[in-house]
Amino acid sequence: LNVPLNTRVIIKYHLLHCSPYDFISLEWLQKWLDESTPPKPIDNTACLCSHGKLHPDKISIMKRISEYVADFFYRRYGGGPRLNVKALCKDCVVERCRILRLKNQLNEDYKAVTNLLKITVKGNDGFWVGKASLRSWRQLALEQLNEQDEDTEHSNGKMNGNAQSKDESNEEKKEEEEELNFNEDIVCPHGDLCISENERRVVSKEAWEKLKQYFPKAPEFPNNKECCSQCKILEREGEENEALHKMMASEQKTSLQNLFHDKCRPCLGSWPQETDELYIVSQFFVEEWRKFVRRPTRCSPVSSVGNSALLCPHGGLMFTYASMTKEDSKLIALIWPSEWERIQKLFVVDHVIKITRTQAAGADPESTLYTSEPQLCPECREGLLCQQQRDLREYTQATIYIHKVVDNKKVWALFLGLYSSWLPCLILLAQIMHAFSVAPFDQNLSIDGKILNDDTATLGSLGVIPESVILLKADEPLADYAAMDDVMQGEVGGWPGRFGGSRKEPHYCDCGRRFSGQGLCWIWVVKVEN
Repeated sequence: LNVPLNTRVIIKYHLLHCSPYDFISLEWLQKWLDESTPPKPIDNTACLCSHGKLHPDKISIMKRISEYVADFFYRRYGGGPRLNVKALCKDCVVERCRILRLKNQLNEDYKAVTNLLKITVKGNDGFWVGKASLRSWRQLALEQLNEQDEDTEHSNGKMNGNAQSKDESNEEKKEEEEELNFNEDIVCPHGDLCISENERRVVSKEAWEKLKQYFPKAPEFPNNKECCSQCKILEREGEENEALHKMMASEQKTSLQNLFHDKCRPCLGSWPQETDELYIVSQFFVEEWRKFVRRPTRCSPVSSVGNSALLCPHGGLMFTYASMTKEDSKLIALIWPSEWERIQKLFVVDHVIKITRTQAAGADPESTLYTSEPQLCPECREGLLCQQQRDLREYTQATIYIHKVVDNKKVWALFLGLYSSWLPCLILLAQIMHAFSVAPFDQNLSIDGKILNDDTATLGSLGVIPESVILLKADEPLADYAAMDDVMQGEVGGWPGRFGGSRKEPHYCDCGRRFSGQGLCWIWVVKVEN
């Protein structure tokens, strides 16, 4: 609705000369003066307190106008509620003044308490207060005063339809419950005075009374208050357990000193001549036991050997004698017969695993037999190997090494990183071409004697596993260097021979280095002597 110019001039005059007056939303008044959009009905609800009157903290977003102009606005645009000279909430004003006085009083009391804390308390007239509470009591008192303001704001918001969601309110309440209130830092889990005197100190009665004014619900512990009896019992039991653990660790270390220090250990690869029997435990048991012996007060004692981890569900051994001398040696620990006798006394043995050497007198050493108790479970062993092979051929990030062979000598070593098992061999050929200036049709790749000649196959299907070493033997280079340059630059329509005419566009890895296929990143090329 358009308002004539002379009417607006009269209204602006009365805006400056307003007695008696009304309060109106400053935001609405600014939109009305803008004249670009038609004004909406007046809305003063955002400025109301929980009592339905004008909140004293909202005066800054209100504008005082004359009663004459207010009559015009409400008659022409409607809305409300109308806030006249009596609309300011007396209760909120009184509460605001009370909080301001308390904040001023808090500064004075803080200085007084600080001086009182310097005085040494004699006799039993004092009170126990947590040291953490004394360091932060002023901040806690301020937070309490601010919470009262927030509660008022929250009530005001609910009245005006701006209440927080239920989830947010519950989350805030949960966080508040987790925070310790004043002097609760010296309350034990049983609700009594904690036994640690390092966490509390005695304050005078005068200081406690001043603190009590701000925290009337704080737990009170006089100077002659006894500590929690239950905590004393638990502390005594804890000390006894620590002493027991130290004694256990010392005894076990003395009995199994070589095992603890990993000295004079038997080896299946070079069987010791002084015995025909060796026992096996899991390496995990040995590592956990060593942790306990080193720190008996911090680590839990090891009670069981736990050899079931080395057996299959059928009770058979999961490892062969050959594998225990190589890749599976890091999973087991060999035990001397004398050590095994002590282990049986110190720990609970769930399963006995033993390797026995059988050798006829005067027989050839190669005819020596090694048997295990329990025996190997062939089915579970085969399943374990299949699973390990599948794991090796399914990976997302790994490294391989490329060695270029010239006259049966490795003259260059190339390290590749961040490649995947699904990467086609074709992409690997392109990378080798850019690194060694060897065209794909001149590359002869092999791994462990196996020729890699299927360009469309993935690295995983070709048997390339993490940390593999691929040998590169190059045929004679092209005599036409211009043709070689065309191949290197990818300017021909297709790559002959191994690439079958397919052309790959260059890509970039996450680190910004250029490579010709996804999942492969060239890190560096180094020259090695052999």
